[in-house]
Amino acid sequence: MITWKHTCWISLASFHLLVAGLHAAHLKEWFAKKSWFLTQLEAYADFTGAGNIFSFFAPHIGNEIAVVYTIADVQSQQRVTRLEGANTECNRRIQTVYNFFSIDEAQSLLAKSCASYMMRQYPEGEMVRVTVISKQVPDMSAFRQGATAKWEPILIKNYKRTNL
Repeated sequence: MITWKHTCWISLASFHLLVAGLHAAHLKEWFAKKSWFLTQLEAYADFTGAGNIFSFFAPHIGNEIAVVYTIADVQSQQRVTRLEGANTECNRRIQTVYNFFSIDEAQSLLAKSCASYMMRQYPEGEMVRVTVISKQVPDMSAFRQGATAKWEPILIKNYKRTNL
C-alpha cells in the first residue's frame, strides 16, 4: 500500500529528475528573458546539483592532451611509446599531469621532466623526442557545418642524453 509519505517522496524525486532533465536539455537557452519561476528553478538546480550539464561540446572544458615519446638509441633504432598502461588509476594521474601542458609557462619544464623519466626507463636511449598533441574539438556551429575533432601537435622537443 502506498502511503502519503511514499507519495511525497516519489513526487519530490520525480520533480528533482524533471529539473535535472530540463537542465540537461539546456533549459537556460529556451527563453530570452528569465521569469521568476525559472530563476527559482535554476537556484534549486544549482543548490542540489541537478543543474550540472556535462555536454560533449562544453565550451570551457579543456582539450584532451596526449604525449608520445620517440626514443632513439646508438644504432638509430626508434621506439615510439606512451606512458599509459593497464592501471586505470595510474593513467588518470598521468593524464592529470599531461593537462598542465596547456599552460605555456609549464610546457618546457614538464617536457624536460617527462624526457628525463623516459631516459631512465630506457637507458639504452641516446635521444628522446617528446611530442605533445592536443585534440581540438570544434565548437557547435563548426560541428554543424561538418568540422570534426582533430589531433594537432602543440609541442615537439628533442632531448639528448648528457653524460656528467
